[in-house]
Amino acid sequence: MTTMNMAQAASATFSNDRQLRLSHSGAFCLTAGTLVAKSSGWEVEPMYDGLRFVILENGELTCRIPGLAQERIVGPSVCAIWNRGETESLQSFAAGSAVRYTAVSLPKSLMDQHFQAGGDRLFDRLGIADSSRPHLAVAAATKPVRALCAQIAASPLQGLPRELYMFGKVLEIAAHALAAFDMAPASDAAVRLSSAEVERLHQARDRLAQQLCTPPSLAELSLSAGMNERKLNVGFQRLFGDSVFGVLQSLRLDTAYRLLTENGMAVSSAAHQVGYSPAHFSVAFRKRFGISPRTVMEH
Repeated sequence: MTTMNMAQAASATFSNDRQLRLSHSGAFCLTAGTLVAKSSGWEVEPMYDGLRFVILENGELTCRIPGLAQERIVGPSVCAIWNRGETESLQSFAAGSAVRYTAVSLPKSLMDQHFQAGGDRLFDRLGIADSSRPHLAVAAATKPVRALCAQIAASPLQGLPRELYMFGKVLEIAAHALAAFDMAPASDAAVRLSSAEVERLHQARDRLAQQLCTPPSLAELSLSAGMNERKLNVGFQRLFGDSVFGVLQSLRLDTAYRLLTENGMAVSSAAHQVGYSPAHFSVAFRKRFGISPRTVMEH
């Protein structure tokens, strides 16, 4: 999954709709779409030679990269994958789950050309200790990153105007994806999370996703997670890039986006489905994605 290319999506293991693939003279590659796994087994995936940012907009997966620990990734997340040469990874999705993604690939030649002086700073930012080995870094997808992905999916442009538009978006996504790795709040840096607490935080987020219309209160969620409200919010900020309330709103709007684009649901119905009034929904949706829900539905 770490490279999430269209060749893989066309295999017997995955179905892929809303496809987008754009490359520019070997300088970059942009891919986007929705993957639906037909089985939950492990699949071999060739890794890209260079730096790749994958924005996992929703859903989750488990990946194995040679020399690294197995990692579970839950969207919305930004994955930065560095690789040299021919390497393969393993990936596993929940069968039947739909995973929406956007990926930007920057080849090693481009990195050498533009990051010769600042390469060390780039590697430090991503935690890359040895650039000759594969590396995976994961951060919460920020609001600017998620908005850019939505704009790409909804763009009505065609032909050359579309290529120019997407070229600009590639650079924007790469910039904001890289910036996502500097978002940890310094004031809460001393708060430590155990592996058991990380798992309970994922469970708390799953509970929010299952109760969009009648979500638990912060006190109820803290009690079920076995931690105080401050630590719950800090944990959400660190793992998911937003407060508990912010994550709830993102889950609501991401679900509504999927209802509009994949199910063809009316705007008012999608709003009620995720716990919004239609008037508040349109305002929140535009603020989150930079476009109106009606525009998304029509494209």
